[in-house]
Amino acid sequence: MRDIACAVGIKAASLYNHFKSKKDIFMNIIDEVSKRYKATIIKIQLPHGETNEVVDKYMHLSEESLIAIAKDMFLYFLKDDFAAKFRRMLTIEQFRSLQARDVFQSIFINGPINFENILFKNMIEQNGFIKCDPHIMAIHFYSPIFLLLSKYDHLPDKEEEAINILENHIKQFSSIYKNIQYDVTE
Repeated sequence: MRDIACAVGIKAASLYNHFKSKKDIFMNIIDEVSKRYKATIIKIQLPHGETNEVVDKYMHLSEESLIAIAKDMFLYFLKDDFAAKFRRMLTIEQFRSLQARDVFQSIFINGPINFENILFKNMIEQNGFIKCDPHIMAIHFYSPIFLLLSKYDHLPDKEEEAINILENHIKQFSSIYKNIQYDVTE
């Protein structure tokens, strides 16, 4: 609390004039992250909405469009000052706080994997991807991206290297899982 108060130029006790508790501060930060994330997905045109609508949009995305979206999302979590600091804070605090752990898991582990699991399951059912376990497919897709975020977090001079790896990952993922018999982008 002292660190927060010092950063904004007030006494620690004065923070409680603005927030009821530490939990209230944390919840306000989560709300702000959520607002900024929603604005970002609209800005970069990340498919969102009802499951069927999202699946349809992804089914008709070209590989280049998917790479562009993945790159924009990756750079958002890597370079956006607020999002990057929030991710770093949760990475550390997840070992001290069950609430921070739950939020970290929801936003950076289970949330993306569960979303992609549903997406890939539906895309498999529509013959966009080969038949396989969609949960494992989601792990195959997301894990390297999460690893790249961790690896390149404090290496701004290596951003181009990270982006090249990300692009190659998506191309290889597509070549492994895409159902060639049902390529709607050609």
